Amino acid sequence: MAIPLLAAAGAIVKIAHSVYTWTQKTPQGRAALAAVSAAAAYQNAKSHPNDGAARQRAFEAGKKVGEHVVNPAAQSLYDHVRKDLNKP
Repeated sequence: MAIPLLAAAGAIVKIAHSVYTWTQKTPQGRAALAAVSAAAAYQNAKSHPNDGAARQRAFEAGKKVGEHVVNPAAQSLYDHVRKDLNKP
């Protein structure tokens, strides 16, 4: 009984490590993490309207969304349009 439990625990650790690595090292992972963090911070700030720290965390999370989601998307769009405009 202990061996299947150890195998399951090992698989969970490998999956968790893989997800952590993906969120830290890929643009898509950083964007997903920023979006989830922003949603959680917004919900926390909404449920505690008089908490200035919660509002500040929501603001900081929103900045991360801009940094990891909006800016790369805008840059990608700009590069794409510029490339199309430079075609003969």
